[in-house]
Amino acid sequence: MMPKIKIYRQSGIALIQVLLISAIISILAIHFSYTARDQIAIASTLEQRIKATQLLKSAQSKIIYTLLTENNFKQPFDAFPDSEPWNFYSNSFILEQTEDSKILVAIQDLNGLLSQQYIGSPFWTKALTNMGFTSNEVKNKQRLIKDWQDKDSNSSFIGDTENSQLENGQDYRNQAIQLPQEIDWFFEQEQQKLNVVKQISTHYSIVGFNPMNAPEILLRLFFQPEIAEVLIRQRENNALTRQQMITILGSDYDDVTMSLFLGVQFKIITQVSFGDVKLQETLEVQLQPYENVPILILARY
Repeated sequence: MMPKIKIYRQSGIALIQVLLISAIISILAIHFSYTARDQIAIASTLEQRIKATQLLKSAQSKIIYTLLTENNFKQPFDAFPDSEPWNFYSNSFILEQTEDSKILVAIQDLNGLLSQQYIGSPFWTKALTNMGFTSNEVKNKQRLIKDWQDKDSNSSFIGDTENSQLENGQDYRNQAIQLPQEIDWFFEQEQQKLNVVKQISTHYSIVGFNPMNAPEILLRLFFQPEIAEVLIRQRENNALTRQQMITILGSDYDDVTMSLFLGVQFKIITQVSFGDVKLQETLEVQLQPYENVPILILARY
């Protein structure tokens, strides 16, 4: 009888071994299944990203081509027959849309912003005053930013000598503002107002302010609320004309410091959604169609 018991024990151990091996094989199979699924998901995401990047670059090229070749920007465009109406004051619009993808664009004509390099202009005085700065605060801000940029060591206040540093320790550059973050140093204690300043201005040298392409927040700083609302509504309906703007501006209109025509420098924000992938890139460009190099990329980020 003893040998029979031994056989039973051996059979039981063999069964346990078979079960363990089967469990290990099952676990490995499940692991390989999940790994394959993850690899497929990664490959799919990479493919979507590549296609989204292609859409982004293609859209940017066609936008710049349209800016170079169109005069009136009335729909439809050959390049974008299904685009929503374009605007040049940073309101987003759908450029193209399919079942799988969507391209959103916001274009800002830099002539619709105030140039930080010309901080002493009456446009800046009006904007800063309506932002809540007192008359003395406005003068001090303008003096500091002018002294930062001029090439001498004389203060903008007659008889004074400008400081060698700002309060935050930055040495005076004594040259024109070159970088978008430079303006931050003059409004470090007024973060909310700094946010507004960055929305309404540019560090580039812009001649000829165009209120027709000013962002809404800047229009509300320039005009009485009811007038600003009329301008915004007329503009959204594509019904605002240059003559209407001249009439509204009245004595504030100056054809030397203002230009109611589209400029040549633009900030273009392009956002592409393709499947689960979303990409966004900003271009700042200068168009010069009669030069050997018709397009200058000023910044890409």
